[in-house]
Amino acid sequence: MKVLKAMAIMAALTAFAVSCDDKPIAPEQLPAAAQAYLQENYPGSRILIAKKDYEFLRYTYDVKLDNGLEFSFNKNGLLVDVDD
Repeated sequence: MKVLKAMAIMAALTAFAVSCDDKPIAPEQLPAAAQAYLQENYPGSRILIAKKDYEFLRYTYDVKLDNGLEFSFNKNGLLVDVDD
């Protein structure tokens, strides 16, 4: 019985993990704090890609600017990571 419960839990977690993915969003859908950070620090840059990245039990916002920089923000719009 314990094995069946464990298998059911693993199947549910696997199904959830498979459903997690990135969803493109409009730049206006970024949290206000993320928008403010980008406008203040990169005023001449344009957002090429904005997406909401769903991960296990949380999500982040990923942004790529026309200058090649890539940013990750948490759900509140606070900067988590920058890649150049």
